[in-house]
Amino acid sequence: MVDFNFVEANTPDFDPRVYIQILLAIAKADKNNGPPEFEFVQRQARLLGVDYESCYQTTDKDFLLTARKVSRLTAMVILKDAIALASLDGNFSLPEKQRIYQYAEKLDATRSDVDGLVDLMADYYRLIEKWRKIVRAR
Repeated sequence: MVDFNFVEANTPDFDPRVYIQILLAIAKADKNNGPPEFEFVQRQARLLGVDYESCYQTTDKDFLLTARKVSRLTAMVILKDAIALASLDGNFSLPEKQRIYQYAEKLDATRSDVDGLVDLMADYYRLIEKWRKIVRAR
């Protein structure tokens, strides 16, 4: 689970409901996703005070995001969390990646931004694994 956040949820250009809808669409994009992915989204919804059940019922994998003017920071946080969600099962699938690229375009981010975030998340997970190995060492 990703636990580093660089933006406050009450930033004027951050829409918590849309954020949850994006995460749900990513989770629903891969038919092999299950409880870990949806629990991640539910946890984020709870933290932001968003009605998860309502969003779940009204958001499908084809959720369309209209072009939005958000700060670069907000766009990167949304995309980072979408990538983290898509990577929870260890399989960042093509449908998930395509959906994230589509959202990136609507948030005025580039494919190279997404690729950089994918690399960042891979580094993050490698650091977590290194930490676990150090802690297990005797």
